[in-house]
Amino acid sequence: MPLKDGSEIAGTWKLVSVAAALDKPRTEENRIWEFRTDGTIITSGYNRHFKTEDRHEWKYKIVNGRISADDPGRPGKTIDYSVYEMKGNEMILKGGIEGFYFFKKQ
Repeated sequence: MPLKDGSEIAGTWKLVSVAAALDKPRTEENRIWEFRTDGTIITSGYNRHFKTEDRHEWKYKIVNGRISADDPGRPGKTIDYSVYEMKGNEMILKGGIEGFYFFKKQ
């Protein structure tokens, strides 16, 4: 589902789980992703990779219908996501590092 602009994803989303593919086991998450209309993403909550609570803020823009976000660890690089599915208060993003990201709107 190509995005026209950031308003379609704007708001606060709970990242419930991630998976390498739709038919692969899901890893539970408990993080909040906030997409702001000014092009800022804020992620917060428990980071299972670093085993601690954290908060990150970086920029994103919609490019060719996809979310192109700055890669916090690699200046000048981006991490891209496409909206695989969005219905009601649920959204699935495809791409990034994990593969598939399963969200519920907060």
